[in-house]
Amino acid sequence: MKLARTTTGKYSVEAVTKALDLLEAFSGGEELTLQELCGRAAMNKTRAFRLLHTLAERGYVERCAESLRYQLGARLCERAAHVHGDIKQLAHPFMRRLHADFNETVNLGVLQNDEVLYIDILETSRPFRMMARIGCRMPAHKTAMGKAMLAHLNSSEAEGSGNDLMAKLPPAARQALQRDLERARRRSFALDIEENERGVACIGAAILDASGRPLAAMSISGPSHRIVSGKKALVPAVVDACRSISRSLGWQEGNKHT
Repeated sequence: MKLARTTTGKYSVEAVTKALDLLEAFSGGEELTLQELCGRAAMNKTRAFRLLHTLAERGYVERCAESLRYQLGARLCERAAHVHGDIKQLAHPFMRRLHADFNETVNLGVLQNDEVLYIDILETSRPFRMMARIGCRMPAHKTAMGKAMLAHLNSSEAEGSGNDLMAKLPPAARQALQRDLERARRRSFALDIEENERGVACIGAAILDASGRPLAAMSISGPSHRIVSGKKALVPAVVDACRSISRSLGWQEGNKHT
C-alpha cells in the first residue's frame, strides 16, 4: 500500500490527523456541539460526525445524554493515566538524585487546563512541609512548574477558547505573567518566590516531548531563604534533570513546539 508523503518528509494519515484535531478542539471537560467542533477543527459536519461516531465507539469521546453535545470520554482519561505513569517512572530516578543531593522537596506535575496536577512528590527530611500533596492542584500561573510548562505552549494552546488564562487575569497580573513566561523560555526554568505559598519558593523546569511540547515539569521546593540562597546550584541541577528526561522522550536541543 502506498502512503502519501508530506512535504516535511514524514508519513501522515489524514483521517488520524483529523480525528486528533477533533480531540484537541476540546478544552478540559467542556461539552461542545457538532457545529462548535467543526469550527474549532476547521472541518465539515459530515466528516466530523463520522469521526466523532468512531471515536465514541472506542470511548474517546462521549455524546452527552439528552443533548447534542460531545465531551471527552473515559478511554482518553485511561490513556492519560498510563502516560502519567510512564512519566513518573522516567522521572523518579532523577527526582531521587535531586532529593539525595539537596534534601529539598522534589515535585513532578502535569498541566491540566490552567492548573498543575501534582503526580509525584519526594519530601525533604527537614522540618518543612508544603501544602501540595500528590493529587492536588495548584494555579499554573502561581507555580514554578506551571510557568515552566506554560512558557513552552504555543499561542493557540496558551490562549485556547474556554481556557484563556491570560484573559482571566487583571492587566497587571497578566503583564507580570507574560514577563515571567518570556524569562522562563529564555532561561529554561521558572521561579515561584512565595507566589503560591507564603514562605515557600520553587525552581521548576519543563519536561518536553519529541516535538518540544511540555509533557510535565519538575521542581525543587523549600523555604524561600534556602531556595534563593541555593539557586546557583539548584537551577542547573533541575534544568539538567529535565533535559535528560526530555532527551529520553526524543527531544533534541532546538526543538520548538509550534
